Amino acid sequence: MVIIVIYKNIKVVIIGQDPYYNYNQGDRLCFSIKNGFPLSPSLKKIFIEVNNCFNNKKIYNNGSLIRWAKQVIFLLNSILIVRKRTPRSHKNKGWKIFTDKIIYIISTRKNSIYFMGETSL
Repeated sequence: MVIIVIYKNIKVVIIGQDPYYNYNQGDRLCFSIKNGFPLSPSLKKIFIEVNNCFNNKKIYNNGSLIRWAKQVIFLLNSILIVRKRTPRSHKNKGWKIFTDKIIYIISTRKNSIYFMGETSL
């Protein structure tokens, strides 16, 4: 699966900590979970906030965010890789420098961008 995010089309940036660390849980997008896996606590919180912001009472039972990525939502983890079953295992490996630069470029060159992220970052 390849999803290309067109920089000029980005409207929302959702920033996560690091990829899911359980084998085969994620589908290579930040917060996104393969069909058949239970929603993570972080993804549940995101869905609650989306429902609150848009007065939507939809109940999500599918954790795939591919549809969001196709709708100009940029999903980015601050750490891009992780060891199996070891959250934050690559925290001090330089990923934050790279992802901070991406966030800086988007926030300084684009107008009307909404950022959302975990508080534990």
